[in-house]
Amino acid sequence: MIKKNSFLVIVITLLTTSTSLKTQAQERAIEVSSIRNSDKSVDIQYQKNKPGSYTIKVKFSNISNTFASDYEDVIQYGSGTLITLRPQNSNLDIGYSYNYSYSMGNQKPKVDSLFQYLLPFKKGKKVTVYESTNLNEEYFGAEKVDSWKSYHITSTTADSIFAMRKGIVVDLKNEYQTDTVTNMVYTSKKNTLLIEHEDGTYAAYKGFKKDSFKVKLGDIVYPNTMLGVLDRFNNKRYVLHFNIYYHDQSRIVDNTNATLKTAKSTHAFVTPYFFTKEGLIKIVPKSSFTSETNESIITKEMSKKEIKQHLKSKTI
Repeated sequence: MIKKNSFLVIVITLLTTSTSLKTQAQERAIEVSSIRNSDKSVDIQYQKNKPGSYTIKVKFSNISNTFASDYEDVIQYGSGTLITLRPQNSNLDIGYSYNYSYSMGNQKPKVDSLFQYLLPFKKGKKVTVYESTNLNEEYFGAEKVDSWKSYHITSTTADSIFAMRKGIVVDLKNEYQTDTVTNMVYTSKKNTLLIEHEDGTYAAYKGFKKDSFKVKLGDIVYPNTMLGVLDRFNNKRYVLHFNIYYHDQSRIVDNTNATLKTAKSTHAFVTPYFFTKEGLIKIVPKSSFTSETNESIITKEMSKKEIKQHLKSKTI
């Protein structure tokens, strides 16, 4: 806990947003195994235990009776075969060894910088949007993140929060009760939701009341899907922090032994366009906008089946 000006308090933990390509066995997001087949071939298979996309790398060594090059790809499904090793001499077994590493997300995303997002509040809600500072940079002298772009909105009511875009819930933290500490300027102890989008970007939403989530890990959400309810902050108001980012391969680093000052982000942040009652805008800090939506934005990334189900639900 850090005191500022003798009366403001910041509660902060390591705010690194990176995930190293180093295999993290304790998480067991991805498990890789090999199976020898009757025709002497070998299948290198994977099991994915968490939702969302993962980039996986497999490096081979001690190869005999086959040809194998190092493998790298993005996996999205729950399980499958990464590569099949085939014998050069069908009468002999293949000799091989391998190791693998993985990281959350697509390291080569196809980011749609012109995509239109919704403000994460109920239609008709007028909000004032502020830019958030990077706490590691401001208070701990961490290296500046060139693309840093994060926002926060304060409210006097416990508003419901809605999805800005279609995606899959890939992380959900529902741990913290309402903090009654006053004069607090920031705390990292926030209930959070992370949603992966089709183009490889992520939306992070922070500041939910414990047990208020209306979605769960692995759920598909659509624009204007209710996600949860805001929690009280500083014992008097409600604050939503949110940003949109993607994994930048050029920034991959190992933060295993990093400190608050030396930790480096592997994320590049997006300055999105928002569809509002005032028009299609990019956020101008400290300006007010009114949340708006329409059918074309809600259905833009839906499959034909999803559109059919959406239209059916509206007639019920």
